[in-house]
Amino acid sequence: MLDYPEVSRIVEASAKAVLGDENIVRALTEPGADSEGKDALRITIVVTPGAADRIKGADVMKMLLDIHNRLDSEKEERTPIIHYATEEELAAGDNPEC
Repeated sequence: MLDYPEVSRIVEASAKAVLGDENIVRALTEPGADSEGKDALRITIVVTPGAADRIKGADVMKMLLDIHNRLDSEKEERTPIIHYATEEELAAGDNPEC
């Protein structure tokens, strides 16, 4: 299993490569559980304001596949559960589960 900072680094690199540096601030990873109660990775991708208007759905799908492939190549078995938020939403405690 990868440590949380390493998962965050992988996710951030993938998100920036696919969605663009101008749309991604950082990625955060913390422990989570999937719908069956198994260990999972709760990942928050922090986006810049207005990023949702600039990012295409097909690019999000490409990013998700890339994240899955990168984590799989590192033998990470925990399920990534990905959420998106702006810095302002994080500061307000409003982390929408997207």
